[in-house]
Amino acid sequence: MMKSTFKIFAFSAVLATGAVGCEKQLDLLPTDTIVEANAFQSVADLQRGLNTVYARYANYENSMFLASTLADEAKFGPDNGGQGQFVIRYQYNSDPTTGGDVIAGWGAFYSMLDFCNRTLSKIDEIRGTTAEEAQKPAIRGQLLALRAAAHFELLQRFSGTYNPSAPGVPIVTSSDIFRTPARNTAGEVINQIESDLNQAAAILPATTTANFSDVVFNSININALRARVALYKRDWQAAANFASTIINANVRPLVASAQYASIWDDSNLNIEVLFRIKRNGAGIGATWFTTGNLIHFSPTDKLRATFDVANDVRFANFFTTFGGASRWAIRKYLGSALGGRINDTKVFRTAEMHLIRAEALAEIGGAANLAQATADINFLRSRRITGYTNQTFATATDIINAVLEERYKELCFEGFRFFDLKRRGLPVQRQASDVDGTNWLTLPADNFRFTLPIPVSELQANPNMVQNPGY
Repeated sequence: MMKSTFKIFAFSAVLATGAVGCEKQLDLLPTDTIVEANAFQSVADLQRGLNTVYARYANYENSMFLASTLADEAKFGPDNGGQGQFVIRYQYNSDPTTGGDVIAGWGAFYSMLDFCNRTLSKIDEIRGTTAEEAQKPAIRGQLLALRAAAHFELLQRFSGTYNPSAPGVPIVTSSDIFRTPARNTAGEVINQIESDLNQAAAILPATTTANFSDVVFNSININALRARVALYKRDWQAAANFASTIINANVRPLVASAQYASIWDDSNLNIEVLFRIKRNGAGIGATWFTTGNLIHFSPTDKLRATFDVANDVRFANFFTTFGGASRWAIRKYLGSALGGRINDTKVFRTAEMHLIRAEALAEIGGAANLAQATADINFLRSRRITGYTNQTFATATDIINAVLEERYKELCFEGFRFFDLKRRGLPVQRQASDVDGTNWLTLPADNFRFTLPIPVSELQANPNMVQNPGY
């Protein structure tokens, strides 16, 4: 419910009961109550506001769950007790009972937007020392990038395959708990996203290989989000250009297969990852395969069959069996030195940039572009598959198909598959061994369930909100 997502600084406290009379109690402000007037009083408070927004971006893990279970990456595991049943079976609606998984992002990302907007609105009001003032452009730039990221997550879930004139989601750039916004068009939302990213890129301090950090948005890795947005928009040249900017910066190049496991157990945090969200508790890994070794979701037989088991380093890093040869589990987020199923959330990786560039250049066409697209595919595969022999592709279509297959393998369980099929206008096609009923074997490309439902609570609270067709 959008009205409720904006009430974030009014934390109530229980007043202690004592000798003070009731009338006197009404005159007292609880010492642990935060009101908006004193929430931001220093540049340090602005930084804390920014940190809160980064924490809210952890809801990206819901995208990872949906992209896998709505598509053909994950199936019911042997210990599943009903988790995800409405998602895998395409039986979700806009109510929290059947649609809890698919509508969760609505409130989560609008709450993230509100934190962004409240913090942004205070930047110019706060005055600090010369050193503190110098920190403010970076804070502003990161908040603008995060605001773009939140709007993008909402758009790809709750709008259809990109059409600039189709219904998008409400654009929110200020905080107002009484707001009842109508849906902007998808084109207007994309324009806002691009505007925020352009402003962010213009003001973020210069980043070099020496001072690059993958836990904040900076002048280099912001281009990973710009590349992803451009791919969604089908702005092929922009997608290729932004991806090339990342690749050419060489801050996190692709590693040899011997180092690949270090990405997933967090034992080396300086390879391939462009942006991650730090975790100190169990995350998406525990959704698939609990710390008590209950397998709630297994990798599909279809996905496992795409790998060269003997030579592809990804197979052993992504899949494992536990408690029996047929009990397949997802081990991509098995855990780290911090504990079982505790892994930082990898949001952007260099591998994705090579695949974005390959797809975009194939769409543009021309001999030079097709050659570079082919080189990107072969380079990625050569870093993952022992003894790999470079391939050639007869047509641009063949290259695009190879990119989609490689995205299916390399980026599985990272938040892409369902949205890849959606943006390409392709159906979900599962194997019979991966479902428990023929009704959810295939999701046709034109099915309304590719666009997720607006929560019923939002419709009840906001008279200007319109539900997506079919719900």
